[in-house]
Amino acid sequence: MQLEGQGRRAVIADGDRAVLELLQIRLDLAGYHTFLARTGPATLDMVRQVRPAVLLLDLDLPQLDGLGVLRQLNPRRAALPFPVLLMGARLEADVIREAAALGVKACLAKPFSGAEVVERVARLFRKPSPPVAAPRPSALV
Repeated sequence: MQLEGQGRRAVIADGDRAVLELLQIRLDLAGYHTFLARTGPATLDMVRQVRPAVLLLDLDLPQLDGLGVLRQLNPRRAALPFPVLLMGARLEADVIREAAALGVKACLAKPFSGAEVVERVARLFRKPSPPVAAPRPSALV
């Protein structure tokens, strides 16, 4: 059986222990190696140590919120070396715009299901399909 995560490292950052455990279990079962952080500073340390393939980042982390973490990880607003899934209960348009400018690839509103998170994370790694060309009309002879 081929697992979706194929051993990729995932840092999960959320201040809520229950959410961390839910995401850890679901991503572990999907084949990811998970690393957990409960505060903004701990998230920065974990990302620098682990060098993840993906970061699941809660907007409302204690001590330094998700946008603050992103500002420190990406001060020049360049492309991040890993995709970021930003999660939060209050994902307003201005927050999403700033997050996108800081390198976030996807956002997910809370509450969510574990299956939904695994699908979103897997989608971050899928290569876009090439556009399908419309068939050319055959020339009439």
